Amino acid sequence: MNYLRELGIILAVCVLGEVISVLIGGVLPANILGMILLLILLASRLIKARQVEHAADFFLKNMAIFFLPVSLGILELYNQLKSQLVAIIAVCVITTFLTALATAATVHFILVLQNRDKKGENQNV
Repeated sequence: MNYLRELGIILAVCVLGEVISVLIGGVLPANILGMILLLILLASRLIKARQVEHAADFFLKNMAIFFLPVSLGILELYNQLKSQLVAIIAVCVITTFLTALATAATVHFILVLQNRDKKGENQNV
């Protein structure tokens, strides 16, 4: 029964995101608004992580299932996309490289900050 309650909370947040999206005229997608709303609710502790963790873990472990409809939709458009296939692959490769580079730079920056904080603590002791 706990799983149903957790799923209900996540579903309610998704529906609220959909309502907000309709109210603002679809400027932001409902799924993004739902995630932002869930983040706000978790950060403000109105919803505790333990109240949704099992359902969220299930969704994360089975995330590949949610990409199937999108992948099949792309396959339906293959004839229209095949003339741009080289450009699409190039964009995918370049953005993957840039994402890895940005992640590495962020991790490096955080490590530098952590080391600086540790050195400052050691000097104060």
